[in-house]
Amino acid sequence: MAGHLGGTGRLVVLDFDGVLLDTEHTGIVVWRRLLEGEALEPPHGINVRPDLTLDRDGLRRDLVDAVGRRRTRALWEEFERLNRAEADLLDARTGVRPFLAHCLERGHRLAVASGNGRDWVEGHLERLGIRSVFGSVHCAGPGVRTKPAPDTYLGALRAALADPREALAVEDSHTGLAAAHTAGLAAAWVTDAPDSIAPPTPVAHRVRTLDELIGAF
Repeated sequence: MAGHLGGTGRLVVLDFDGVLLDTEHTGIVVWRRLLEGEALEPPHGINVRPDLTLDRDGLRRDLVDAVGRRRTRALWEEFERLNRAEADLLDARTGVRPFLAHCLERGHRLAVASGNGRDWVEGHLERLGIRSVFGSVHCAGPGVRTKPAPDTYLGALRAALADPREALAVEDSHTGLAAAHTAGLAAAWVTDAPDSIAPPTPVAHRVRTLDELIGAF
C-alpha cells in the first residue's frame, strides 16, 4: 500500500493498540490463560475498564497484593513473552486496510500516536506492511508521557504542521480519547463497548470498525 505522505487533506492520527491491531483483546486473553495456569485469581479478576481495555496498573497492584513484587515481576515478564508471540500472529484489525486506502485516495495525511514503545509499534507496522502509509509515528518513551497526557498527539501535529481543529484522532480507549481532547483534536471512538458506556469527552464518531468511517470525511 503506497503512501501519499505529501497530501494536503486532513490529518488523521490513529492509536495503535486496539485500533490498528487487536492487541487489547489479545492481552486480556493471554493474562487469563497465564493466571489460570498459575492457579491465581487476583481479588478483582482481570482488570478490564468499561471501555474494554486492560487496566494494567490495576492488575499490577492486585498481583503485588496477592503474590508480592518478585512473583509479579516474573509473571509480567512471562506475560510479555506470551503476548508478543500472540500479537505476532495477528493481522490488522477488520476495516483497517480499506480505511487506510480510503484516506490515501482522498489525500488525507496519516500518523500514529501510541502509548506503547517505539520498537513494538514500528515492528508491527513493518510486519503488517503498512508503515509506509504513515508520515510519522509517535510513541511514549523518554521525554514523551503516555496517555492521557497529550504528548504523542502534539508530536503528530508538530510533525505535520497541522491545525488540531482540522485533525481527527482515532482511539479505542478512554485514556486515548482524553489525550486527543487535551491536544485539541476531534475524535472517533472505535469500540465494542455497550452503548450504555459513554466516552469521557465528546466524540465526532462512534464506530465498531474503522471502515465504518469511510465516507464520513
